[in-house]
Amino acid sequence: MSFVDYMQIPLFQRAMIAAAVTGATLPLLGVVIATLNLTVIRFALMHAGLLGAAIGLGLGIPPLTGALVTIGISSLLLGPWSDRMKVDTGLTGAFFMTGTMAVAFLLFYKAGVPAMEAFALFTGSLLTVTSREVWFVAALGIVVTACFTLFYREVQLVLYNQELAESLGVPVGIIRNSLLLLTGLAIGLAIRVVGALLIDGLILLPGLSALSLARDLRSALLLSSLFGIWSAMGGFIISLFFDVPTGPTITLVGVVLLAVITVAKGRFDG
Repeated sequence: MSFVDYMQIPLFQRAMIAAAVTGATLPLLGVVIATLNLTVIRFALMHAGLLGAAIGLGLGIPPLTGALVTIGISSLLLGPWSDRMKVDTGLTGAFFMTGTMAVAFLLFYKAGVPAMEAFALFTGSLLTVTSREVWFVAALGIVVTACFTLFYREVQLVLYNQELAESLGVPVGIIRNSLLLLTGLAIGLAIRVVGALLIDGLILLPGLSALSLARDLRSALLLSSLFGIWSAMGGFIISLFFDVPTGPTITLVGVVLLAVITVAKGRFDG
């Protein structure tokens, strides 16, 4: 089958849209993760997603919906809880990770929630994305883009100098917690698109590639979006023609891209 033939099938149409939107928008939050050193919290939010999936199955609602709600709540609590405990957000993430995992396993045992169905959320694939999930992806993409477009100055100050941001009257707490919320929701959708173990390939790797080349935040955001589209769309198309899983292929494209940029930059700088 040719690429045009694939695009006549609704399943592949949904996958293409999801790849394009996630590739263009979610890597913007990869820049946030790398700049604020939030790499640890993605594990905490993944475990919160497992709890949400378990709750969703117990209540008879879609596991993804339950996961996104729980991840969203956890994301909103991370910032204030870190401030209250006076510790780094990453350390607070460890608290959430262990707590949500414990509750999830209790639900599996006591409520009869099928564990394998909850864990199935973590083996996401573009080719199994539903129409409702495409709408979720599109809505989050619009919100993320609007956030960075409308509040670019505030986001820039919070990312690079929070003390200066506070002195200029920027609501640092609101901006930071909003970024944490968007990052959490992005992680939830990335789990569905590429799987839990491969979310860095969709979110973090394009951001790291961009930061290694960018001179300022604006160029980092633009490059992360460009590299994200390259990884997501390139990985998706390669997976079609070589009949390999989409998630690992998208991630591998991101890995190769970052490796090439790192090697090339080292040679030019040298």
